[in-house]
Amino acid sequence: MSDSPTLRPTPSNQFSFSRLKTFHQCAFRYRLRYLKGLKEAFRSIESFLGTTVHDVLEWMYAQRGEGRSPSMAEVLERFEEAWRQEWPEDVAIIRTNEGPDVYYRRGREMLERFHGEAWAKDRSETLALEQRFNQRLSERISFTGFADRVGRTTQGVLFVIDYKTSKNMGDPSDFSEGPQAPLYAACALENHGDEVALAGYHYLRHGQSNWHDVDREKGRRLLERFKNMAEEVLDKTEFPAKPGILCAWCGFNHICTFAEVPEDFSGGRRLTEEKMGAFSNGG
Repeated sequence: MSDSPTLRPTPSNQFSFSRLKTFHQCAFRYRLRYLKGLKEAFRSIESFLGTTVHDVLEWMYAQRGEGRSPSMAEVLERFEEAWRQEWPEDVAIIRTNEGPDVYYRRGREMLERFHGEAWAKDRSETLALEQRFNQRLSERISFTGFADRVGRTTQGVLFVIDYKTSKNMGDPSDFSEGPQAPLYAACALENHGDEVALAGYHYLRHGQSNWHDVDREKGRRLLERFKNMAEEVLDKTEFPAKPGILCAWCGFNHICTFAEVPEDFSGGRRLTEEKMGAFSNGG
């Protein structure tokens, strides 16, 4: 497989949490996406749902920052417009026994719960939405990422929160809930000059939040550990495939000879085959 000069691989020294997570899940997928700069043939409907819900949440807080407070009806209308009008051709429903309406209803339910509970009680100040952090950790490594929301509590405490649409709540392991939000909090401490911050995850399907304290020392340790993990990946020369259930959600599963895609989870592969068939027939 040759590299295309029109593609732009991710800069070798720019590491996000998701980049390290991809390597942990499958080094071959990491190589294709980040080193060769290839585009995946599809993205999952779960990813599309997450992006759409996040966009609505960002709009809600932006509206509040302008002195307005959208009603639940307005929030759901915003979600429906984004869902119905911006449906991309590359979105695949991986589970073949489900349809798009299952995910549409799930998105509505998450937003209804959030608006009626967390949003209704939230009196915190928003400092930034989708704030990008880019912090150099060494000559070879920079940490980069986007925090969903940065703000201050009513007591003035700096916080960073990441909104999750996943079915399961995370655990403290490296690539589940892990250090993603705390890493953002460590960067926010540097940006705002605070000594302590809160790093949180809000699980929209459950209506629950998990919070972690991050002070300057803990933030320094987190960034140092991330740097060491990234440097290990940067020095890798072999990128073996790691077949498993996640292959069904990988947009490279049509070119990976090791991919394991059960029939019940073959929606992505089917979409790719349909697109390739249409292209070969001149469609």
